[in-house]
Order: sequence, then structure tokens, then C-alpha cells
Amino acid sequence: MGRGVSLRALSAAEFGVPGPGVPAPRDPLPKWLRWTQYSPLGRRMAGTRFVAFKVPLRKSFEQNLLPEQRFSPRDLLRKVQERKEELGLIIDLTFTTRYYSRQDLPPATRYCKILTRGHEIPSRKSFLRFRDLVRRFLMANRDNDKLIGVHCTHGLNRTGYLVCRYLIEVEGMEPNAAIELFNTSRGHPMERPNYIQDLQRRVPGCELKDLGSGVRKESSAPAKAQEHPQPPLAVPRSSSSARQRQEEQKNLEQRKQKKQNHQEERKQKKQKHLEMEHQEERKQKKLEHLQTEQLEERKQNHQEQRKQKKLKHQEQNHLEMEHQEQRKQKKREDLEQEHLEMEHVEERKQKKLKHQEQNHLEHRKQKKQNHVELEHLEVEHQEQKKQKNLEQSNLKMEHQEQREQNHLEQRKQKKLKHLELGHQKQKKQKQQEQNHVELEHLEMEHQEQREQKEQNHLEQRKQSKLEHQEQNHLEMEQQERRKQKKQKHLEQNLEQEHQEQRKQKKLKHLEMEHQEQRKQKEQNQEQRKKKKLKHQEQNHLEMEHQEQRKQKKLEHQEMEHQEKRKQKEQNHLEQRKQKKQKHQEQNHLEMEHQEQRKQKNLELQEQEHLEQKKQKKLQHQEQRKQKKQKHLEQNDLEMEHQEQRKQKKLDKRQQRKQNQQEQKQQNSLGQNSLGQNFLEHNNQEQEALELPCPESPRNCCLSPPPRKKKKKQQQELCHQQDLS
Repeated sequence: MGRGVSLRALSAAEFGVPGPGVPAPRDPLPKWLRWTQYSPLGRRMAGTRFVAFKVPLRKSFEQNLLPEQRFSPRDLLRKVQERKEELGLIIDLTFTTRYYSRQDLPPATRYCKILTRGHEIPSRKSFLRFRDLVRRFLMANRDNDKLIGVHCTHGLNRTGYLVCRYLIEVEGMEPNAAIELFNTSRGHPMERPNYIQDLQRRVPGCELKDLGSGVRKESSAPAKAQEHPQPPLAVPRSSSSARQRQEEQKNLEQRKQKKQNHQEERKQKKQKHLEMEHQEERKQKKLEHLQTEQLEERKQNHQEQRKQKKLKHQEQNHLEMEHQEQRKQKKREDLEQEHLEMEHVEERKQKKLKHQEQNHLEHRKQKKQNHVELEHLEVEHQEQKKQKNLEQSNLKMEHQEQREQNHLEQRKQKKLKHLELGHQKQKKQKQQEQNHVELEHLEMEHQEQREQKEQNHLEQRKQSKLEHQEQNHLEMEQQERRKQKKQKHLEQNLEQEHQEQRKQKKLKHLEMEHQEQRKQKEQNQEQRKKKKLKHQEQNHLEMEHQEQRKQKKLEHQEMEHQEKRKQKEQNHLEQRKQKKQKHQEQNHLEMEHQEQRKQKNLELQEQEHLEQKKQKKLQHQEQRKQKKQKHLEQNDLEMEHQEQRKQKKLDKRQQRKQNQQEQKQQNSLGQNSLGQNFLEHNNQEQEALELPCPESPRNCCLSPPPRKKKKKQQQELCHQQDLS
């Protein structure tokens, strides 16, 4: 099988046999009896295209059923046609492929299979596939009223669940109404309580709720402004005048008003912003709606164009088929004519060969006769010469030698001539044979040329019909001319007429034979077809028997496989138990070793920690001692520096006092009252500076130095005094 689930397990789930963890059904009847109790085909569900029916069975299942109980795919289509309806789609929900196949249905009806287990609620994946198949079929068949047939084993529970769930979640129907509609149209109520409970929990899909609107309203409401503003963190230093207080109060009131105005503006802006967002959302929804409408219109137009193209393509295919049939008929006629012409040409060739053989024999006979006559003449001539020689021998003995010589010379010449004549005769024979071979070669070339011409002629016929018609017309004219010539020739020669009549009789005889051969071929073809049909039926029966045998073998193998699996599982469980025990013992030992290691590590860590603590304490004590010593040394140095600074300051002040007293004495005469006051003020400041600092000497060194501005003022005053 290739899958983990065996065929026996599949058949058990299909036929209602309870699996592990599933309660047994209420009715104890076997599956094949339950299947016969349900009606084969339900009615069409009102307002939909759904039709529910039980699974149709192929011929191999009809042996164990009565004729009234049988229900095959042909019976399904016949019953639907009796209602004047048409099935466009069949959705098979059984969890096996042995009941029937796609080949048992006509090619016009579409077939789809969704493997769903019995007694279990179908998964979301199977429902989504069911929904997609139905939607695509409805989109593709808007113009017609074809039905969607759905079936499981009995056409009740799985079919009812998926159909009702589609009506609830897609069409927006209430669960109870959908279940009642299915029960009334099928003629039998749904039996599985888990299916019915799951459907009743479903919520209709068309009642879409606007979720999230309350959240938006709450979030869009602006936050309330604080009624009591926070007091300022620090009050600025100012004079105690009443005017400044009034101004501050006015500023505070103005600030409050500005804040309130600013908050109101913010509220207005937020409201405007929310309104703009709502408007944009509405516009987007409108645009999306328009886009969906446009897409639907485009899809419809595209489907219409596809249908038109299909119709045009079908018409073109029909025309092409007609043209092909016409061409085939013409080809057959042309082949018959060519066959007759080839036979006629062969007859002509045979006649020519016979005529050439006769001429060759006659020519040889004439040559032989001429040769015999020449030899006879030569013999007579020799005899005459002998007589003359004998007569002359008595008369002229003297001239015998000369005559003999002459006679010998003449003989030699004659022999040479005779040899030359024989050689010429041989040459003529060779030339005649060569001519005969050349004639045969020319005839063969002529035949090849004719065959090439005939092939070219066939190709030209295929390329264009018009040329073929013109050629036929020319051939008809040539035939008429030939007939005229034949008539003239018949008038001139009666013998030729007799030969032509014989030829016509032969042609007719050949045509009759050809027609008889055709009839025999057609009869043979019909017999072959009948034999093929019988052979196909026998093969079909053999295939069915083989399938049954395979099923039995598979069941036997599955039983053996299950037994082996059980043995393997038991062995595997025993091995697991042994491994677990070993593993537990090893873990226990490891835990003990780890605890011992941990105790040792803790003891070592405690010892190291104590040693580190001791070392740190010693280091810390030494660092403290060093810091104390450094701090004491720094304090001593600071005290010395402070004393030195004080002495320097006192020296500087004494020098300044002396210088000021000298300047006062010199400029006492030209000094103004303002200058005196200023000097007094300076003296006061100097006296204040000369006072000892109440703080500790450490803090006195941190007192700020004199400002630069006072130095500049003093220098300017001194400069003015010098000028005065």
C-alpha cells in the first residue's frame, strides 16, 4: 500500500466498524445490509445545487445483491436524467477507492475525491477543500443549472456534515435550519450525535460583526485637561512691591487662558483628524468594493470569451475533421487510379520485352542463314578453282609455282576477310546486347522518373486543392483527345481496335477484382472488430478476477503484516523496558557520582573562600594603615601651607596700608569729598578682610579669591588720583 494504514483498517472505518477509542454504533446490522436500507438518491436541496446519494458500486459487487438492491454509476446518471436534471460535479468522501473509479463515469461529469475517515469529525483541511471545489464549480457554471452530487458510504453523516457546514459558514444559514433541510431532502436523518453537536456550535458566517469600533471610540476621546494646574516648583526672588505681585497674577491668568485655549484647539484637531480617518476608511472601503466588482466583471468577461473561444475551436475542429475525411476519400481514389495506371504500365513493359525478344531471335536467324550461304559459296568457289588448276596444270607446268603462290596469297586474303567478317559480326552482336542493356536501363530510369513525378504529384495535391482540380480538368481534356485519337486509329487499323477491346476487358476485370477485394477487406475488418470486442470483454472479466485475487492477497498480506507488527512491537517494548532499566541504573550511579563530586567541590570551594577572605582582610588592613598615614601627612602639609599663606597675606596687607598712607599724605590736598568716601569704603572692606575667619584652617584655604572687578576699580581710582 505505501501508507501506514492498512486496507483492512480503511475498509473497517468505511463500513462503520468501530476503531480503537470509538464507541460501537447502535445498529448491529452488517454494513452491506445497512447500505441496502438507505434510499439510493435524495432530492435536490431547496435553494441550492446539492444532491446527496449513497455510494454507487461497480459490477463486481452486484453478485451478492438482488436486482432491486443494485445501484451503479449508470443507475445514478439514469435517475438524475429521469428528473430532467444534470450532474456537473461528484464529490467522493469515502476513505477507499474500491467501490468505483473515475473510468466508470462519463468524461463530461467532473469527479473529485476527498479522503475523510468515518465516525470522526472532518478536519478543517478537508472542509476548506470542499468549499474551494464548490466555489470554483459555481463560478464556472453560472449560466447553467448543473447539480453537485456529494456522497460517502451511505450519503448521510459525512455528506450531511460538510454540506450543512458549508450552508452555515458560507451561506449564513442557521445550524438547525440547515440540518432540517438536509434531512428532509435526503429522506433519512443524520445519525452521528458528534456531527450534529459540532454543527450546532457553529456560528453563521454572513452575520459579520464590526469588532473594534468601541475601542476606537474610547481611544479617540481626548484626555481631560487638568482643572488645577500644578504650582511652580520655585518662587523667583523679587521685591515686595504690590505691583510686581499684580503683574505675576495677571501673567498666571494669561497662562491659564493660553493653556485652556491650547487644549481646546488640540481637542478640535483630534476630532478633525478622527473625522478625516473615518472618511478615508469609507473611501478605501468604497474603492475596495469597486475593485471587487470590476474583478468580478472581468472574470465574467473572461469566462464568456473563453466559452466563445471554445465554441470557435470546436467548430474549427469539426471543419478540420470534415476536411480530413474528404482528403482521405480523395487519397483513396487517387491511390486506386495510380494502382490501375501502374498495372497498365507493367503490361506495356511486358509486351515491349516480348517484342524485343522476338526481334532479337529473328535477327539471329538471319545472321546464321547468311553465314551458311557464304560458307557454301566459298566451298563451290574452291571446287571450281581446283578444276581450273587441274586443267591448267597440264597446259602450264611452268607457271604452277607462281599460281600456287598467288593461290596461297588469295587464300590468306580470304581468310583475313573471313576473320574480319566474323569480328565485325561479333562487334555487331555486342553492340546489340549493349543497346538492349541501355534500353532496359533507360526504361528503369524512366520508371524511376515516373515514380518521382508521381510522388511530386501527390505532394502538390496535398499542398493545394486548386492545382489538383486544374490537373483533373487537364487530364479530362487529354483523355478526350486520346479518345479521339483512338477512334481515328481504330478507323485506320481494325487490329488495334481488337487489342484495345481486350485491354478494356482486362481493366474491367481488374476493377471487379479490386471491388471484390475491398468487400473482403471490409468483411475482415468487421470480423476483427467483433473479435476485438469479445477479447476486450474477456480481458475486462479477467481484470476483475485479477482485482479480486489481488484484494484477497492484499488482505492476507495485511493480516500477516499486522501479526509481524504485533510481534515486532512486543519485542520492541521488551527491549525498551530492558533499556529503560539499564538507563535508570546508569542514571542512579551517575547521580551518586555527581553528588560525591559536588560535595568535594563544595568543600574545596569553602576552603578556598576562607583563604581568600583572610587574604583580603589582611590586604584591606594594610591599605587602611597606608591611607591613614598618607592622610596625616597631607594634613600636616596643608597646615604648613596655610600658615605660609597667612603670613604672605599679612605682609601684603601691611605693604598696601603703608602705600595707601603715603598716597593719602601726598594727595590729601587735592582729594575730593567723593574720594574720601570711597577710600573710607575701601578701608572698611579691608578691615572686613583683615578679620579672622571663624571656620577651621582647613576650610579657610578653600575661601574664594578676591574678584578681578574690585582690583580694576582700585587701579582706576589710583590712576585718577595720580592724574589729579
